[in-house]
Amino acid sequence: MKKRTRRTKGMFTWRQLTGALVGCGIALIGMLLLSLLLYWDKAGEGAISPVNGILKVICPFAAGFFALRKSSESTAVTGAVAGALYDVILVASLSLCMGGFVPSWALVGDLIICVAAGMAGAMVRGLLLDNPKR
Repeated sequence: MKKRTRRTKGMFTWRQLTGALVGCGIALIGMLLLSLLLYWDKAGEGAISPVNGILKVICPFAAGFFALRKSSESTAVTGAVAGALYDVILVASLSLCMGGFVPSWALVGDLIICVAAGMAGAMVRGLLLDNPKR
């Protein structure tokens, strides 16, 4: 008898959660470094906005990058889910720290940025897995 194989995969895998947690870790390290620079007076308050913008793109990119395991996976979906998970984890932890959730259009914009950056990260990883000689 032929062994039955799983034909469909779900939208969520543990690899995507791992990628999202890696992105959260990078965001935490970046914010800790920025806060130390502010504390030591090595950076001014004007550095907060650019660093926040850079982390807003780099961290979900890393989440998508580390979420992809094989180039045969659907790169766009894997990266999008990893980027969305990254954003959900960050918003949930911020809501816990602030004591409540306040919905806003800025959160929707951040979610769109995270999904797009996660997709880009997974696509770059897919290209690197396809061409390992480069």
